[in-house]
This record gives sequence, C-alpha cells and structure tokens, in this order.
Amino acid sequence: MSNINWNQFLNNNYNNFQNANNVQNAGNAALNQNGANLVQQQKTPLEVLLPNYIAQLANTSNELAELNRQQTIEMLKELLKMPKNFDKLLEQLTTMQVNGEQQITKTALLLLASRINLSQLADLLKGSSKEAMTNLYRMLAQFNQMGMSIKDEQLSQISKLISFVSASSSSDVQSLRSTMLMYLPWLPLTDPNAFKLEISSKGSDENITLEDSVTVLISTENFGNLKAFIYKTGDDSINIELASSKTFPQKLFVDLMKEEAKKHSININYILSVNEIFNKEKNQKSETQVYMNTSPGVNPFLLLISNNVIRIIHETDSKENLKIQRKERTDGKN
Repeated sequence: MSNINWNQFLNNNYNNFQNANNVQNAGNAALNQNGANLVQQQKTPLEVLLPNYIAQLANTSNELAELNRQQTIEMLKELLKMPKNFDKLLEQLTTMQVNGEQQITKTALLLLASRINLSQLADLLKGSSKEAMTNLYRMLAQFNQMGMSIKDEQLSQISKLISFVSASSSSDVQSLRSTMLMYLPWLPLTDPNAFKLEISSKGSDENITLEDSVTVLISTENFGNLKAFIYKTGDDSINIELASSKTFPQKLFVDLMKEEAKKHSININYILSVNEIFNKEKNQKSETQVYMNTSPGVNPFLLLISNNVIRIIHETDSKENLKIQRKERTDGKN
C-alpha cells in the first residue's frame, strides 16, 4: 500500500467535493439565465470532477481492503506518529534526556553508550495511543460525513491494535515488547506466544553483565532452534555468538549481518557453533517463535542488532519455505 496521510487525503477530497458543489451551483445560476438548452451541450463541473473523486475513494477503499499484516502495522505506526525505521525510534528515545538536556544521538557509538528509560517509553506509547485513537475516529467520521459506510475488518483491527498498545503501556516489559513487535510486523502483535520478552539482571555468561548483552532464542519452521548471544566488548564493538542446527546457513547469516553493520559503521565479531540438539526432526512442523532476554538498563544499539538478527533469520526461514513449495510443485508435475 502506498503511504497515505489519511487526514490530509480526506480533508483535500472533502474540500474538492464542496468546491465542486459551489462551482456547480454558480454554473446552474448562469445556465438558468442563458437558457436551459446549454445543459444538454456540456457537462457541469461536478459531473466532470465527481467521477474522478469517486474513483479515488474507491481505490482507497480497495487499498484498505487489501492491507496485509505488515501494511497494517505501518498504518498503526503512522497513527502513533512513530518512525518507520527502528533505528530512528531508538535515536528518538535516547535523546529524551541526556545530562538533563536535549541532545541528538546519531552514531552507533553514542547508542552503544546510551540507555533507554523504559518508563519514558511507556509514557510515550500511552500518549501516542490516545492521540492515534482520536485520529482514527476523526478519519472514520470524515468518511461517514461524505456518505460512505466503510465496514472494513482492517480498520477494526487497527482500533484493536491501538487499544493493545495503550494497555501495554502500563508495564515496562510489555511496552518494550510491543515496540519491538511493531518493527517485526510478521509476528502477530497481540499473540503472547509469538514473542516473549524477559527483563532480568542475570546473564547467560557470568563474565558479562546483562546490561551489555541480549539473548535471543528463535524457533524456526525449517532450521530448528537458534540461539544468539549479543553483547558489547571493551573496544566498542559487538560480538554475536550464534548456535544453530547444522542445516542453518550460517555463512549467509554472517554476510547479511555484515551488510547491516556497514550501515552503522560498527564492527561485529561472529562466534559460530553447531548444536545437535537444535536440529529439526524430519516432517516436524513448527511455528516461528522468539524469546528475548535483556536488562532493565536496555542498551538501544543491542536492541537494534537483535532486531536485525531476528529479521534476517525469519527472512531466511521464509525463503526456505518458498524453495520447498517450489520443489513440491515441480515434483508434482513430474
């Protein structure tokens, strides 16, 4: 779906509709003076403008009806006035208060040295969700004002998602979980089993404080389980310890992560291992699930890297599904 500023779109078109009516009324007055026979010779301004206007609204309704999960989340972020990209949101969160003054965080090194105040994140979601619900009702009211009755399940879903985000703002953990999920739109936002997040003070490595590390466990459909331990080092770089089944393409994962590291001019070291207990049994079907463990003093850059790790693993798993489906179709034809 194209990026649409719904309020602007509706206001512009409603004004066009009103202007067309005004032009038509003026035109009708002139026609009455010059003779009704001219009505048959030319179309009125409203007759010219209205078909295009209705067609534009019809296209918009079609777009609403065709919203998929990712597009629904994009619309939700737009209503919440949240950045499209996760790194931009993290920059925004880390610039709220630094030494009591507003500052701008632009680099990975500054993000590495920052912390996210989860209480401020909860307050942000609470305020944004109230405004988002108001904007949604205003949008629906404008449609009704134009005589259009829209009964679209996607709009109902947006309302439920906004309510879910608002309810999540009562907990630091749920606020962070909801925020992460808005930037992983392939996972159902309201499904508690799809993404589990824990905040604790205990790490998986006694020599590394959890404030500087994140643990991610992922259950995939095709490659069994994976574990990524992501942590800071003393030289301002990141280590990723990835343990996976023997079927997971670790080299591809590293290549894709290197592309992400280049965007942020940060060095990432990889420690790879194969764990036989992570292997997926033949014909065993599973759903993608994510478990993440971090600390109360959440490091924003580690969250960004975790988001990239989860996304890349999911995309790799999805592409494997397409390969399997393509092979099954080919085998079926033979």
